[in-house]
Amino acid sequence: MSESEIFGRDLRTGEPVPLGKPEWVVTSSLSSPWRNLFKVERHLRPAFEREEVATPASICFFGDAIQEQVLMEWRIPGSPLRGKLLQSGDVNVASEGMPVWANHLGRTDMTGVSFSPDFLATAARESIPSEHVELKPLFAIEDQQIRTLVSLLETEAKAGCPTGRMYGESLGMALAAHVLRKYSVFPAKTITYRGGFSKYRLRQVVDYIKSNLGKDNSLQELADVAGMSLFHFSRSFKQSTGLPPHQYILRLRIEHAKSLLKTNELGIAEIGQRLGFSDQSHFTMIFRKFVGATPARWRAGV
Repeated sequence: MSESEIFGRDLRTGEPVPLGKPEWVVTSSLSSPWRNLFKVERHLRPAFEREEVATPASICFFGDAIQEQVLMEWRIPGSPLRGKLLQSGDVNVASEGMPVWANHLGRTDMTGVSFSPDFLATAARESIPSEHVELKPLFAIEDQQIRTLVSLLETEAKAGCPTGRMYGESLGMALAAHVLRKYSVFPAKTITYRGGFSKYRLRQVVDYIKSNLGKDNSLQELADVAGMSLFHFSRSFKQSTGLPPHQYILRLRIEHAKSLLKTNELGIAEIGQRLGFSDQSHFTMIFRKFVGATPARWRAGV
């Protein structure tokens, strides 16, 4: 059982208020390497009424673990009481600091992502001035992209983040960029990046990656090496290499692992540790995914 790490703010006291009870929390990103940028939780919740609280900048979607239709009621300042029968896949968008009262008249399955203000501002840096980063409060809308990205993040958090920091950060950045593009109060400028990196800049980034294969680099660290914004870096890297950064790094790690396995000088666990895998089982899982055999079987066949 985990404490909820997604907080609103009590309007009377100004104190932080967890938006989920410990017994509701099925998945938490509390131990994830990207928890300071955004938080992911899945709740299985009974019927409940939530007193008006100021929400964090966040999104959530309702899953299909609970089959019966549930009436959701809500109220925000300046609007009358509203309600809707929830459908699997319905999405809510919450603005930072927006007072919301909510009532769910049945059991719900909800997966939510709460963004830190700094992370949302970073995602918006080239398209929206930082003082204008604000989301529209929306309830029970349809958005398949949000459901897909949040589901991937929830799966990664539930598994203990075996793919590493950069994969989660990449998903979080894609989610934040999508939410800002579609649901920002102040429209984001459409920016098209063409051409990828220059040869020099690509070599600079790749050399850094190869020199730090065992380090769990953040996406921001690589963007700093390239001298680019986070979002620009991610797009340009994929244009130049054909792969997102986390996939590119995993492929390099596996190729280097194959070279080390050929020597028979190091144990499999030590090779995995040198290349930044959390443990031998994580190394084995990723190696099998890329190569089609476990490290031990591949080494025996060399």
